[in-house]
Amino acid sequence: MKKIICLLSAVLLCTVFVQAQDLITKKNGEDIKAKILEVNQTEVKYKKFDNLDGPVFTISKSEILIIRYENGTNDVFNTVPNNNYDGAYGTQGREDVLAQVVPGMRYRDYKSFYKASDYVRQPGDEYSPAVGGLCSWIVPGLGQVLCGEVGRGIGFFCGAVGASVLMGVGLGVGDLTGAILSLAGSAALLAIDISAIVDGVKVAKVKNMYMQDLRRKSSLDIKLSPYVSTFAMSSGSYHPVAGLSLSLSF
Repeated sequence: MKKIICLLSAVLLCTVFVQAQDLITKKNGEDIKAKILEVNQTEVKYKKFDNLDGPVFTISKSEILIIRYENGTNDVFNTVPNNNYDGAYGTQGREDVLAQVVPGMRYRDYKSFYKASDYVRQPGDEYSPAVGGLCSWIVPGLGQVLCGEVGRGIGFFCGAVGASVLMGVGLGVGDLTGAILSLAGSAALLAIDISAIVDGVKVAKVKNMYMQDLRRKSSLDIKLSPYVSTFAMSSGSYHPVAGLSLSLSF
C-alpha cells in the first residue's frame, strides 16, 4: 500500500512539474522547454526552463508553430505568408481580391483592388508601363489605347485637343482676354499631358496585376504544412497530435 501511495505521489509531482513549464514547438519540429516572458507582434521572449536564472532568448513568431502554456492554453502560429506582391492590394487583402477577380472584368471594376506603386513585373506580363507612359507623352491617351483602354485614351486625347484649341483662340485674340485664354489653355494642356503619362503607366501596371491574379487562380496550388494540435481524452487529460495538412487550390 505504501508503495502505491509513493508511486502515485511521484506521478503527481511529475505531472505538476511538466505542467509548470511552457513548451515552444518550432516549425522545424524542435521543442523548447521554456518560461514565456513576453509575446509581442513579431517576437517571443523566453528563458530556458532548465536555467530560469540565465539569459533571455528571443525567437521570431514566424519560426513558431505552437506554444503550449503551463495553464493548458495554446497559441498557434501556423500562418502562411502571402507571396509575390503582398502590399500591392488596396484596402482589401490578397484572398479577398482573388475571390473577386474573374475573367472579362473591366478596368474600372478592378482598378481599386490594386496599388500600382507596388507592381512587380513577372514573366508573361502583357503590357509595358514604360511604353504606356512614353506613348502618352508623345500623344496624350495613346498609352491607354495600346493597353486596351480605348475610351480612356480618347478622353485624354480630346482633353488635349480642347486645351490646344483654347490656347490657339487666345493667341488669335491678342488682347488681355486672349492672353488669359492662352495661359489657361497652356496650363490645361500641361496638366492633361502629365496626367496622361502617369495614367498610362498606372493602367499598364494594374492590368498586369489583374492578369497575374487570373493566372494565379487558374493554376494548381499545392501546400503541405505541419499540423500540431491537442484533443481531450476521456480521462480529462490532453493528448498532443502532430501531422501534415494538405491543401489544394485551383
